[in-house]
Amino acid sequence: MLPRARRSTFAFMRVLIVAVLTLTACRSMHDPRTEALFAADRAFSDDVGARRLEAWVAAFDANGSQFEDDYRPVTGHDAIRARMSPFFADPANALEWEPDTATMSEAGGLGSTSGRFTMSRRRDDGSREILLTGRYFDVWRKLPDGTWKLALDLGEPDTKPALAE
Repeated sequence: MLPRARRSTFAFMRVLIVAVLTLTACRSMHDPRTEALFAADRAFSDDVGARRLEAWVAAFDANGSQFEDDYRPVTGHDAIRARMSPFFADPANALEWEPDTATMSEAGGLGSTSGRFTMSRRRDDGSREILLTGRYFDVWRKLPDGTWKLALDLGEPDTKPALAE
């Protein structure tokens, strides 16, 4: 029998695989229903710009996960808060993104967005230093009240280091 932590990781990965397979069978990104996903993702980005860590955590479903650089899941509000606190504690740090793709499941309860992200730091002279750029992939779950919450957030840095601005 596998240790409990290993079993929960395998269970999570099974859910992730099902979600990805479900989304590959989704309607095209031209579905007008995807506008709600674009809007949710853009509102999330704007809210993080204003409220930082609190907005980041609030966007996740209670059982939502983000992934470490080595693809280990960080699950639940407390764990996500602990993981992101060091970055957001420094007011010079910023995380921005813009979705460029959205898909919706046939039933309309799951969707995904993906796009480009930039992590940057404000220098003393006011200019911005690019720390990291890349692509992200988010899976969203529609709640009974019609709002969207993140089920998972996954990012992958670009292979070339970003140039400082």
